[in-house]
Amino acid sequence: METNRSLSNFVTEHHAAGVVWVEAKLNSDQLEEDQKPFLASLQNALDDGSLSEAKLDRLARGSKEYRDYVRSMVLARAETLRKKVRYEALGNYYEAKRSEASLERSKIEKGIFHEGR
Repeated sequence: METNRSLSNFVTEHHAAGVVWVEAKLNSDQLEEDQKPFLASLQNALDDGSLSEAKLDRLARGSKEYRDYVRSMVLARAETLRKKVRYEALGNYYEAKRSEASLERSKIEKGIFHEGR
């Protein structure tokens, strides 16, 4: 019975890790979707009517604000991937334990009570 209770705990933990991953993904996806509008807002702020689009783009992309934004975007993406790894690891562990329990049931049904030593 201990195995069943442990598996139940892992299912709960796996679900919770999935929810955390989804929340992190929401944040990183939002930052990625907002990258172009953020860049455009920086270009608008720099536009005095005398600069070419290429120069506005270069100035905006080179600004500290844009570099900070890109850094926050990639940090959010990394956090999302870390949470995904945890979620998948818990799922893999659950499946391994479930398989192990199934093997034990099969051994018991066949009357195999040793490990072959």
